[in-house]
Amino acid sequence: MTVKQVMTTEFVACAPGDTLAGISKSMRERDCGFIPVVNAAGTAVGVITDRDLALAVGGSTRAAERISAAEVMSAPVFACFADENLKVVLATMGAHRVRRLPVLDKQHGHVVGVLSLDDIARAPHHRGGPTAEEIVDAFRRITSAPKVGVPA
Repeated sequence: MTVKQVMTTEFVACAPGDTLAGISKSMRERDCGFIPVVNAAGTAVGVITDRDLALAVGGSTRAAERISAAEVMSAPVFACFADENLKVVLATMGAHRVRRLPVLDKQHGHVVGVLSLDDIARAPHHRGGPTAEEIVDAFRRITSAPKVGVPA
């Protein structure tokens, strides 16, 4: 089973200069908690999660209209390709402790979709796809606290 079979292709992206106020509005309108940040060439340069947004606005005296995506985005970008096997991608998610990944096109590196742990969990089971046990194991790795003094 590949990423392409379960990824979300209707997504929203933002630019590094977009404000957190606009990004928050996009998240609310789309009922999502993850937005890739792309440069003018369409290449992913970061990601913003609802948690990133909440911590940035809650921990600042500046208004969300005055904080840019570039200031709070997570980078480097951990991503996957549409033709990758879901079991491999689950391992990537667990290793980097992320629940969502931008899906890139191999030719140009442009964002063509988003893959979330929810997408994988909701996918019907197919031969070669991840088992429930593999999904739960990935979730455990994603949500576990990193060991102090040991790189994640």
